Amino acid sequence: MVHGEKLPAPPEPLEIKERIKIFRSALGPGREGDNLAVWAGNMLARYLWRHWGEALKHEGVSWQMFMSLLKDATGDMVDWAVRDSLPWGALVRKIEESIERRRKSDLMRYLSSSSL
Repeated sequence: MVHGEKLPAPPEPLEIKERIKIFRSALGPGREGDNLAVWAGNMLARYLWRHWGEALKHEGVSWQMFMSLLKDATGDMVDWAVRDSLPWGALVRKIEESIERRRKSDLMRYLSSSSL
């Protein structure tokens, strides 16, 4: 990600995953409960930002943009934390790909609007 390098995959946060599952069990059935559980306290977002924030800021990705990107990955986060159907490495890759797509999209938008 940083100048063409990939973001290093942080260790799988098993404690956060467990807390998400505990929170999920306290909510009623349904997809909304899944989504609420993975966003409870922004635990996963804050964890990833602690590991990637400096590199992302250097690339022009703000906390707010990062949160927007993660919002788009809510289903993947549910698959990892609640359903255990997505491995940690796959979740990290999907988030990283989303960041890279957004960065390229922003660059293309900038280039098409500038009078170079």
